Amino acid sequence: MATRQLTNQESSPALRGQAVIVTLNGTDAAYLADFAEGDLVTADTSGKTGTIHSVDYEGTTFKVSPIQPNDTFNSGLYGFLAAAQTVTVTY
Repeated sequence: MATRQLTNQESSPALRGQAVIVTLNGTDAAYLADFAEGDLVTADTSGKTGTIHSVDYEGTTFKVSPIQPNDTFNSGLYGFLAAAQTVTVTY
């Protein structure tokens, strides 16, 4: 399996059980074609994990559903995945 580190560009709500939108810049968005639903994603600062829920292959975003027991995919800041947060996708 391969891994790719990406930087989230926009803050996104990350409440308990809620899918989180990860927004990429144009350079990172080129890697979206490599990703599929179910790929593992880790928020590097908090260590929270999730799986890719959906990918906007024509845009710059993908959604991450949190994995239990954390049930949140945030940066350690309550309720948000922060802009400039690095996430690692294992695909």
